[in-house]
Amino acid sequence: MRVGFYQKVAFSNIKKNAKFFVPRILTEAGLLGCFYIIITLAMDSRLKSTRGGAYIPVFMMMGAIIVGLLSFILMLYTNSFLMKQRKREFGLYNVLGMEKRHVGRVLFHESFISSIIGTGVGIVFGILFYKLATLIICKMFVSDIIMGFYYVKPTSIIPAAVFFLGTDLLTYIINRITIARMKPVNLLKSNQTGEKEPKVKWPLLVLGLVSIGVGYYIAITTDNALSAINLFFTAVILVIVGTYFLFVSGSIFVLKQLKRNRRYYYDRRHMPVVSGLLYRMKQNAVGLASIAILSTCVLVMMSTTISLYGGINEMLEEKYPPHYQFCREYDYAEFPKYTEDIEKIIDDVAGNYGVEVKEFKDWTDLEVAYKYSNGEFISDRDAGSLTAGLNEITILLYITADDYNRLTGNEVSLAEDEILMYSFRNLYKVNKEKKELFGEITISDEKYTIAGTVGDFPVKSEMSNITDCYGVVVANSAVLNHIYQVQLANYGEYASRYDYTIGATYDKPAKLYDIGFDMQKDISIAIQSYIDENGGAVDGSSDLEALAQGIDMGEYDIDSIWEARNNALGMNGTFLFLGLLLGMIFLFATALIIYYKQISEGYEDRQRFQIMEKIGMSSEEVKRTIREQILLVFFLPIVVAAIHLIVAFRLLANMLHLLLLANTGFFAMCAAIVFVIFVVVYIMIYSITAKTYYKIVH
Repeated sequence: MRVGFYQKVAFSNIKKNAKFFVPRILTEAGLLGCFYIIITLAMDSRLKSTRGGAYIPVFMMMGAIIVGLLSFILMLYTNSFLMKQRKREFGLYNVLGMEKRHVGRVLFHESFISSIIGTGVGIVFGILFYKLATLIICKMFVSDIIMGFYYVKPTSIIPAAVFFLGTDLLTYIINRITIARMKPVNLLKSNQTGEKEPKVKWPLLVLGLVSIGVGYYIAITTDNALSAINLFFTAVILVIVGTYFLFVSGSIFVLKQLKRNRRYYYDRRHMPVVSGLLYRMKQNAVGLASIAILSTCVLVMMSTTISLYGGINEMLEEKYPPHYQFCREYDYAEFPKYTEDIEKIIDDVAGNYGVEVKEFKDWTDLEVAYKYSNGEFISDRDAGSLTAGLNEITILLYITADDYNRLTGNEVSLAEDEILMYSFRNLYKVNKEKKELFGEITISDEKYTIAGTVGDFPVKSEMSNITDCYGVVVANSAVLNHIYQVQLANYGEYASRYDYTIGATYDKPAKLYDIGFDMQKDISIAIQSYIDENGGAVDGSSDLEALAQGIDMGEYDIDSIWEARNNALGMNGTFLFLGLLLGMIFLFATALIIYYKQISEGYEDRQRFQIMEKIGMSSEEVKRTIREQILLVFFLPIVVAAIHLIVAFRLLANMLHLLLLANTGFFAMCAAIVFVIFVVVYIMIYSITAKTYYKIVH
């Protein structure tokens, strides 16, 4: 054949089948652009140096893996759709005299042309929109804008291009093998497959019910944050498997039951709908299940990341009543003699920066890990309290009644064998047995009477987001010291130490985010100098910069609201950006599947509805049948996605609690808003693609 013949045929085919090839090219371009942006963000050293940018490389590399996997699946799906629609065309080539190797060459040039266009457009898209991505991230981090566009990043272009070109090559090889193995007559009749009435696959139906039942059970019954992390992916896999199996077999089972109901089925309105769905559900179910899963992914990603980012300020207000905290582990009653001098240093430095310390607070606390069993808190190494997993550990955070009264303004008085309790998670283990709530509990073989519970606790625990944690008010320092000595004897070198904390609350919290790091550095230098002068050097260390940044310096720990905000903006901002980007990709994938499904079903239904009109159905009845089928098919996934989200809500809330979002109501509000917006977008996608369907059918 003449040189250029195959290229001309390939160009002609792409032009004639534009409604198939254009979405395929745009899909590859969009996915490649997003992949390029993510891996470039992970490699951009400028972003790492921004405040909060330390989280970007790890999270973006995780995102690149997810986008790569999703891209691979979508490209295979798109290719499968194209081949299904064009097998008859390839069979016709065979009948007209072209050998399979000639058809393969045409297919190669089609794949090559569409692949080069998709890859090229994707790289341009990624380069142009990368600057926008950096602007968004800097805005989320509340950081200075990074100058420069970085138009070309070869270390990102090459891996992205190689990955997508490699995927295109794989799809071409699959297509060549498929065509080589099929006979021309099979290719000509390939578009007629899937018309036999499917049977209920009982093993899949049972497995689907079991899988989704176990997944739902895990989601509903898990009440521990660490357990939620460990079990989340197990539950996700079970629900995905269950969703696919139930769509494939469960939908057919339901339709067959409707068909057996004579009163319902033998109705002029119901018969065409049920019959039409039943005859094509075998090939339709997998796509619908995919839409349901992708929709669920969009809802989960968007609602969790938005609530995490939006809840930062509330988290900071909850965790940092004192904006600046200077904490030292010490032998009991040694360090408080320095309190007034250190408070004066903190106050003087604040004045230099134009802020005023509204209030100073100081307290002593002791945080001990126990293994809880039947109303007893065990601190015996041999009994497994130190070797137990975090799911089995309970944290008790002790303060004295004097400190509690001074910090809260209350007036409580306790006997030495009495305690008050507070749950940081409102999930009292002692509340599972009502008799224990105001009865006796045992702490390291010592019996204490719970005199009551308190509504708030003035000292916060880092462990409250990880495992069960309770605040405990004891009678006095003698009781606290006794508890300390007991756990010291039991745990030895693993025992907890006293923490003595000086906390400062400032009058201009908003200003602290701008001046806090410089002010903290000056405070740390001044305190270090003071301690050195008083013979209390920190293990001989002079790393003042490390101390200023809040790094644990042996005996000392410095914490502040501006550091926490910086870390939260970095982590949650990266989560939000990645969640928005992945959410958009999943939404695009959903739209693509819906579009291709509308086209394929349009061609399948066109002849069927023409027959209906010939046998006596009016045009209005045919339109009503079409409308009801479309509504049932394309809105079932959104209902399933909503059910998945509702069932997973508790599991997701526990995971967010681990990430410091304790406000479940705020998460619920974000999830509801995201769902409403998603439904609106989903309806828009449906409306646009439905026009293509109606145009084909008519």
